[in-house]
Amino acid sequence: MKQKYLYALGIIILMCNTAFSGIYIVCDDDGSTPTTTKKHVISVVTDANRILRQVASTINITTDGIQYINRSAWKHLNFTDITFPQTLSDMGKLPRGGSLRIIIVDTINGSDLVGFNTRYLTVLAKNANGITFAHEFGHAGGLSDIFPRRDGLSITDAGVVKEEYMPKDWSGYYPPGLLHTNLITRLLMYGYRVPGKGDIPLGRIYGVYAPKDEDGDPLPTTKGMAPVGLQDLNRQPMHRDFDDP
Repeated sequence: MKQKYLYALGIIILMCNTAFSGIYIVCDDDGSTPTTTKKHVISVVTDANRILRQVASTINITTDGIQYINRSAWKHLNFTDITFPQTLSDMGKLPRGGSLRIIIVDTINGSDLVGFNTRYLTVLAKNANGITFAHEFGHAGGLSDIFPRRDGLSITDAGVVKEEYMPKDWSGYYPPGLLHTNLITRLLMYGYRVPGKGDIPLGRIYGVYAPKDEDGDPLPTTKGMAPVGLQDLNRQPMHRDFDDP
């Protein structure tokens, strides 16, 4: 007797949302040696949009939306520098114009970081690629980083992928034996830089992550269903003005 298999095909149709960006390329105080070129920035945004197509989102930018800003002190950022809080404050006061505020610098923390997002702005190093840009867009839209293990917490006991750990993204078509910890490394919001990541799930995925408070600041690391997918994504994010409450 033949077995019968029933498969359900779920299709979600999304209206395309557009997020507008104002991008600042940092130069020296005299206007020389910009960290990158407008042409390169547009190519990075184009690559990011290929990833964001999964959730029908587009970052809209033109050469007119890319400006140069003369600030030598902004070219090399370091979180441990005593001037960093003031620098970040100054960056956050740049005109926003109802959009995401993106600033391109030379290096962050001596080149071991390629981007970060705050409620007021996103900063990218000049070597950030489209994956990084899309990842930071996810943060601006309310998503969190996800890890298999971090800060003494681990989900290595999760075993192979299963519906209970990804209920809104379950299809049954995952390769046999695929470990949940390996699945996480394919997600756009995986917290480390790896080639090829970029998947945006429909809903939350089980993992280690840092929840955020109402202001978007990280809370202590926990493990559970992490907000890394369409369910929690604001596809039209805007950075706050610096004097917003």
